[in-house]
Amino acid sequence: MNLTMLDLNPFTIPHPDYTVCQLTRQDSDRLQALFERCTDFFELTIGQPPEITAAEAEFTDVPAGKTPEDLHLFGLCKGPDPLTGTIIAVQDYPEAATWWIGTMMIAPSYRGRQVGTAFYQAFEQWLVAQGGKAVALCAIAPNLSGRRFWQRLGFAEICQTPPRPYGQKIHTVYVYRRQLNIDCQPLASEECHVPHR
Repeated sequence: MNLTMLDLNPFTIPHPDYTVCQLTRQDSDRLQALFERCTDFFELTIGQPPEITAAEAEFTDVPAGKTPEDLHLFGLCKGPDPLTGTIIAVQDYPEAATWWIGTMMIAPSYRGRQVGTAFYQAFEQWLVAQGGKAVALCAIAPNLSGRRFWQRLGFAEICQTPPRPYGQKIHTVYVYRRQLNIDCQPLASEECHVPHR
């Protein structure tokens, strides 16, 4: 998938109170504020609150073989409120026409309202319009609510990794994939791609 062929206009979700924007480095402070509202996620994953440079790093943190131009950060907003959520994804990883979601996060006060579901589904519709054929991601074993969320959306577990370090913690990681196009062949179970972050 060629970046120059992508429609980079933000997608919309079917809710009049919410808008989606593309995030740039100038939005680092807004993204950092969201991260700090989602300290529970960071405590679960790495055993500590987010670093003060966590958001800034998201704009350059890409898997081997990819560039920051392959990285797309979307923000979810509700009126004048601070950033409500984000989806951070890498295009064409681990293979062409597959998008890897590195992070999807919703602020705690908006969880349980179907906001995350609407945000993801709108993102997926945008991917299909760009020619995307599959979405892949991973979730750590203790993140039971996150794993259930992705399974409800039709993601299938394709493999698990051996325990690996995440900050101060060590986790087994579950890799999930959802095919958006019947012509897309699933990855073989031995191809358990998880970017090193």
